[in-house]
Amino acid sequence: MKIVTAVFAVAVACCQSLLLSCCNALIVLPRGPSSTFHRRASSSLNSCPDDSASPILRSLYDPLPRIDCNGNLAKENNTTEAPKWVNKVTPGRLATEEGSPHELYFEVHHRLPFNSNTHDYSESRQQKGLVGLVLHGGPGAACFPKHTQFFSPDLYEYVVLLDQRGCGKSTPLGEVKFNRLELLVNDVEMLRQHLIEESLIDKWADGEVDENEQVMQKTKQRNHHPWDVILGGSWGCTLAMAYAFTHPKSVKAMVLRGVCLFREKEIDWLFGNPPSTSAVTPRTVGKTSNLRDLIAGGSSPIMTTPSASTATLDEIERQSVAAQLFTEQWKEFSSGVEHIENNKRSVLHSYYHRLLGTDANSRYKAMRSWFRWEMGIYGNGFKKSEDSNDENRLLVWDPSVSSWVFEDARVYDQKSVDSISVDNSSSDYGEILRSLRRFSTSSSSHVSSNTDEYIVEPLPIEEATTESKVDINVTINGQSFDPSTYVPAQAMLTCYYSVNDEYCIHPYNSFLSINPPPSITLSSWYSSKLPPSSSSESYDSSISSDFPLPPTIAIQGGNDAICPADTALDLHHVWQQLELRIALESGHSMYDPVITGEIVKSLERFGHSLMIDGEDI
Repeated sequence: MKIVTAVFAVAVACCQSLLLSCCNALIVLPRGPSSTFHRRASSSLNSCPDDSASPILRSLYDPLPRIDCNGNLAKENNTTEAPKWVNKVTPGRLATEEGSPHELYFEVHHRLPFNSNTHDYSESRQQKGLVGLVLHGGPGAACFPKHTQFFSPDLYEYVVLLDQRGCGKSTPLGEVKFNRLELLVNDVEMLRQHLIEESLIDKWADGEVDENEQVMQKTKQRNHHPWDVILGGSWGCTLAMAYAFTHPKSVKAMVLRGVCLFREKEIDWLFGNPPSTSAVTPRTVGKTSNLRDLIAGGSSPIMTTPSASTATLDEIERQSVAAQLFTEQWKEFSSGVEHIENNKRSVLHSYYHRLLGTDANSRYKAMRSWFRWEMGIYGNGFKKSEDSNDENRLLVWDPSVSSWVFEDARVYDQKSVDSISVDNSSSDYGEILRSLRRFSTSSSSHVSSNTDEYIVEPLPIEEATTESKVDINVTINGQSFDPSTYVPAQAMLTCYYSVNDEYCIHPYNSFLSINPPPSITLSSWYSSKLPPSSSSESYDSSISSDFPLPPTIAIQGGNDAICPADTALDLHHVWQQLELRIALESGHSMYDPVITGEIVKSLERFGHSLMIDGEDI
């Protein structure tokens, strides 16, 4: 779709955070009915209340009325109906390590009960609720208040939002120095400790301590107050996994959406050059169109050409890049940039120099093309099934019975967390799972070039050739848009991390590549307790030293073209206790109706079970 320069400038300046990066969790779409999800339909919560009830999709919670700086309900929040809960937001800033220019911005959203009789709110709850943390996508996106609407106010008393380094309201915006995964992991743990020390989370405050015991008490506090649930989306999955791996006693459970581990193949899928002489492989063309037949029990072949059977696995995978499927978008994205033979990232490198160089005009033009490429992929996605009856279909790995099952994402009421059972007879799950892969053919062992012992340095930034100036005469809310002062942080940081992935991901290269050294067993890196099977299940939520990771539910769109299902399936292959829920007809956005409901219900399943567990939450 062609975008007029002026219109595009307005969209970028106003809504940059809404434009999807390679691993972005933050495209805000119009609110619609959302989906639900759950492993089994065995709970009584899922029983149909009467014969006339129609199945529905779960949706986001309504935004809560906000308490202003004077302790009053904000005027714009006044409604004719008295709310059950109100939202008291405490913003804060947090300095990082010595020598770093970064200052982090965070918000603590405290959900407080509202008394409709006195028209006032209470500063405390009768029963303390849970603490959730949101890790946004990108790298380079930001958090928004709407992210709190995935969390039930009845269960989650606090939802904490953190803008990562160089993102959102953190400063300096778009800064790449002192910006890599290891430091982001440190930031999440530093934030947890800061919230404890400053008593910003009531349930984490242990009251007054004797002066002689103060140091020991603070140490105890830090160790005994983990995040209850972390919600990570896309790049946020990468950060959540690295954080849990580093601080296993600091988080009780995780919900991951749009699984991304920032592996080499994932980056090359999105930004890699297509082979100069290849076309779209028949394997890639046919697999999505065959999905409906496979679900129905058919046997349509995935590979439809004799040549595919004679090609080596490496040859097939080398051809699996998004540029081969989205040819028109890639043609526009790669026009006017240098193509270097035998450098599959030459186009990406060209954008690196333009986005991170000092020429504002070159950066602006690169930013426009960058977002057109990503939004072109996001907007088009993969071909969906023509059968509308499949739009709510889930394919779920149920770790409690170690098997794949189909489910209908809908429920019979908005409080249920259990999806509807469907007929699972005569289904060839293996063929269906293979049809979901985009840049790989199986979860066979992959030896990454990344190592944890060798640290490379970031690619030096070369100034791009000065391009002809773009005449921009746009006013937004009465103010002129000036590309020389605009910082496209999302494009800059995504590009920086993608080009310098070995450097930025260190020392988590082996862990995130699912490629532990021979001396490490898979279970010592990838294992956990099982998630609760329903909201009514009594669940031991205590953190166990027997497992390296917390109980986790992963939600994946089957038609996700930004973070295809390959990574989620590869992670499932080594982590059998992970519950993987694939919304077969959904894409990447957390606001896709089915994906939204899956997130809401996952958070509720953990929330109910953690609350049932009482004081040991």
